[in-house]
Amino acid sequence: MKANPSLLNNDIRAQEMARIVEAAKHEDDDALAKLCKYVYGKLFGYIYYRVRQREDAEDLTSEVVLKMVKSLNTQKGNFLGWIYRIARNQIIDFYRQRARKQEISLESLKKDIPSPEEPRDYLTENRMKEALAYLTQDQSDVITLKFFQEYNNEEIAKIMGKTVGAIKVLQFRALKALREYFRKERYETRH
Repeated sequence: MKANPSLLNNDIRAQEMARIVEAAKHEDDDALAKLCKYVYGKLFGYIYYRVRQREDAEDLTSEVVLKMVKSLNTQKGNFLGWIYRIARNQIIDFYRQRARKQEISLESLKKDIPSPEEPRDYLTENRMKEALAYLTQDQSDVITLKFFQEYNNEEIAKIMGKTVGAIKVLQFRALKALREYFRKERYETRH
């Protein structure tokens, strides 16, 4: 029986990540820098599809990385699961604070107007963000981790603390809900 090369690569990546995390916990500056760079890249994409502005995503990602650095020594269990939980909570806090403020400035409205050079990309990106908001939090997480972050089902299961079967069910339901959302949107724009 041959070993699946994809699973073998995932094991190697997981082992390397565990080594870097442990070194960072023991105050290895190079390991901490590598970890921050890796985490920032992964989390930015995850956060970006949940907030409206690139600047907000950059700020939130930086805040999550800072929280990670401050509490790295207390981290236990699956590292990626831990860091994505921090990110998810940061996004929830962001929207709670925004709901309290309920302020719309002229500048923020100007940012939402697409530039003439890239109206299609802008609309596609915004439509996807709106569609993700239509899903449950878990469904949105699965879609973001699977299709934007390019994790496989086993990795997503570890990150979310669920079984692979549960991830497959969430993905199936999320894709079904997205199809319904876009079908409904298309119908409404025609009528």
